[in-house]
Amino acid sequence: MAIEANLQLLADREAIRELTAKYARCVATGDGRGVGATYAEDGRFAAGKYDYVGRAAIQDFLEGQTKPLKNMPLVTGHIIEIEGDEAACYSIMYTPWFAGEYPGFCGAYTDRLRKVDGEWYFAERSFEFFKGQPEGS
Repeated sequence: MAIEANLQLLADREAIRELTAKYARCVATGDGRGVGATYAEDGRFAAGKYDYVGRAAIQDFLEGQTKPLKNMPLVTGHIIEIEGDEAACYSIMYTPWFAGEYPGFCGAYTDRLRKVDGEWYFAERSFEFFKGQPEGS
């Protein structure tokens, strides 16, 4: 593999990690529209009973769900596979509290991502609860 291709792969991996960090920051600060902006126009969000398709629908849903410091998602353990402008990412998420409840919950994201005009977006973000699923999820 040429040096340029290796550098692009590293840049893409870092961009995907940063996208998950932006997502978590927007959740922590209560910016539901910002969370939704990390999705492709036709993106999908699925977690528990929630399943929304389309950036606008995801933004509308998350705008009502996210509140500043409602939870603090800590995301780690990224396993990223990239093929051209498509990628898959598996990561673990833990939040030490949720809506004032301790402990919070944990689980894993299984993501499909798409690069559009040089930027990575979630094409699909699915969350599987491992422990502590919030009421109503």
